[in-house]
This record gives sequence, structure tokens and C-alpha cells, in this order.
Amino acid sequence: MTTYQLTHEGYVIKDGETKVPTAKVPGIDVHPETLAYWGWLDAGNVPLPAELPPIAERRAAVWERIKAERDRRAALGVKVGAHWFHSDQKSRTQQLGLVLLGQGIPAELKWKTLTFTPPPVFVTMTPALAVGIVQSTAASDTAIFTAAEVHRMTMEASAAPQDYDFSTGWPVSIEEEANEAGIQFDASVL
Repeated sequence: MTTYQLTHEGYVIKDGETKVPTAKVPGIDVHPETLAYWGWLDAGNVPLPAELPPIAERRAAVWERIKAERDRRAALGVKVGAHWFHSDQKSRTQQLGLVLLGQGIPAELKWKTLTFTPPPVFVTMTPALAVGIVQSTAASDTAIFTAAEVHRMTMEASAAPQDYDFSTGWPVSIEEEANEAGIQFDASVL
């Protein structure tokens, strides 16, 4: 009896050894083995499920996605008082420079905040605000890092790490705040 097994690479394996393409490519004749596979399916047969990669590989792949989300969130900004401030690397460097300037920050220096929608909002930069931004950045980084580690530990404890949903459990960002206000957040403002 003929058997087919799904793969994650866009083909099936016939009888444990023959690779059979499953897609129809415009302008190219359908492979006879593909026609046989389609007929086999039409007869009500069901292919065996694809073999999963080793669990260590699945965990590593999900951990990479969690780290990417962690890094994305770290660059979404930090909130100080009523305003959100940029938290990308360039902004962090500038903000540390302001802290170093201390009382030497130019009087009436206007600093652009992150906003949900135009027009931009500028605030007067003060030594206290500069320190507040840096402190909020440190607190935000810690909270985001902690959330990522909790997700990593939970995912690694799962028998099906590839199915782990890490979309919740993060500190609130400007993205969530905008969405809660009914505003479609546009990451290009970052």
C-alpha cells in the first residue's frame, strides 16, 4: 500500500523514500508522481504528518523569535509622566549625553516625544526629565528582559515549544496604549 508523509519543505515523501513535489508551477508540466499523489488524496487518503525537527531545534527557533520581540519592544519607547520618548540606540546615546550635561542642558531645549498621530509634541528638556528618561529606560529594559526570560522558561518547559504563544505578558508599550485608544499604531513614527 502506498503511503505519503508530509514535510515542512513543500513536498511529500512517497513510501519513505521518493520526494514528490506538491505544488503546480505555471508553465511547467505537472510531475507524474504529483498527479498520482493528487489522485491518492482524491480517493480519500490522508498523508502521515510531517516529522518535527528535534525539540532542541524547535526551542532554539522559538527563542530567536522571543528575542526578536524583546528587542523590538525595547525600541518602542519609554513613558515618563504623560509622554513617551524614543528608546532606539541613537536616542539612548543622546539621552545619556543630556544626563552628563546636567545643569548645562541649554535653556528651553525642546525635545520631541513619541506620539500616536501627528502633529509632533515637543517638551522642554530639563536635567530632571533627562534623568527620568534614563531611569525609565533602565526599568523598561529590565521589565522587557524579565518578560522574555519568563517566556523562554515557559516555552522550554513545553512539550510543543513551536506552538508556544508569547504575544502576551509584556510590559505595556506605546503600541498597546495606542491600540487601546482606538488608534492604529504606526511603527514608522519610531
